[in-house]
Amino acid sequence: MPRGRWVIASLVPFGWVTWAGFLYAGFRARKPAWIAAGAAYLLVTVVTLFVTSLDGNEDGLEDNLGYITMFSAWGVGIVHSFLTRKPYLRRIDMLDDPALERARLARERQAYARELARSDPDLARAAAIGRAGGFDEGGVVDVNHAPVEDIADLPGIDAATARRIVAVRAGIGGFSSLEDLGMTMDLPGDTVERLRGHVVCLPR
Repeated sequence: MPRGRWVIASLVPFGWVTWAGFLYAGFRARKPAWIAAGAAYLLVTVVTLFVTSLDGNEDGLEDNLGYITMFSAWGVGIVHSFLTRKPYLRRIDMLDDPALERARLARERQAYARELARSDPDLARAAAIGRAGGFDEGGVVDVNHAPVEDIADLPGIDAATARRIVAVRAGIGGFSSLEDLGMTMDLPGDTVERLRGHVVCLPR
């Protein structure tokens, strides 16, 4: 559905499909509050249909309550939809930002690299996981194989510490885990936490 045209759903007589517009907007914009609004409008629609079907007499109390609820919800839905349209468009522009998409892809790449390093370290090593691109490219860094430059790009690691890591790993054959790296190199606890998610330790 092009841009903000989902608000047209609220103009359908009696508000029968207002809920569909809000559900679309909520899922498209990843906004739980709008999904909840869609569910609420759907509930009102279902309840209205149920109440008006209780009594065959059109002058019955159930029908009158049902019609009052229906027209009230329709009016509220129209106003709500048009008030929501502008925030929706702003959020869609933000979600479609190429920089955000790159960041999302980088996070997924990091997660996959860590998973592969954990489940199949030999394959991860053969694929040069942690040695291609490095932290600045949104990947992970394999501190057992990466060059000094990539290790120095990690948060909390300066060039001197990176050189020490490379020198120590050569002498001990590599680090077994991030915790091992932290203890061996006597890194501060907050630095170790900042490295979590960005570092893998593949066997040498």
